[in-house]
Amino acid sequence: MLFAIRIYDKAGSRPLREVHRKAHLDYLKRFGAQTLFAGPFLTDDGGTELGSLRLIEFPDRAAAEKHVAEEPYILGGLQERPSIQRWSASVPYTWRDCPRRKGNLQFYIHAMDKPGSGELRDALRKEHQDYQASVEDIFITRGPLLADEGGRQIGSLMIIDVPGIGAAREFWAKEPFNRGGLFEKVEFYRWRFGRVFDRFGAA
Repeated sequence: MLFAIRIYDKAGSRPLREVHRKAHLDYLKRFGAQTLFAGPFLTDDGGTELGSLRLIEFPDRAAAEKHVAEEPYILGGLQERPSIQRWSASVPYTWRDCPRRKGNLQFYIHAMDKPGSGELRDALRKEHQDYQASVEDIFITRGPLLADEGGRQIGSLMIIDVPGIGAAREFWAKEPFNRGGLFEKVEFYRWRFGRVFDRFGAA
């Protein structure tokens, strides 16, 4: 099963990234075959790392929790507040073959539904699907966040590839789930491919 794993950097911990970076990258390489995407989420200008996102396959939640617990950035005191959520991919891409354009920027959107909004999600679904189909070429990946039992959709996660932040915000403003008031909380970040999972070669 697929999991979306988010881990936030502690405030003022940026120097620790360099101290523990090699151990972190070596650790990620061990999970390369099961990783769809991984990389840091960033401030809008791309200058500061705020945390890490990985979309990764494990047999169960216990394996995902073990993976997080043994993350060198957590053990080294750099990161905290891990979030592990079931996720389903709506497109077949991984970092190896996603429709990415050189020169574009990537943005990561993590949106949680309002409680009890299943009927609203269903009502907006057709418009949402039509809109996403109309901009299909911007998606690095996308799909619903799921309750632990895996059947109920509780949010949306996507990474998009666009020329800049203006295009990213315009896309999101027009997204029917967003425009229709489905979400209780939205996190919108600049994102980049991690050093291990970047076929173009990360800076």
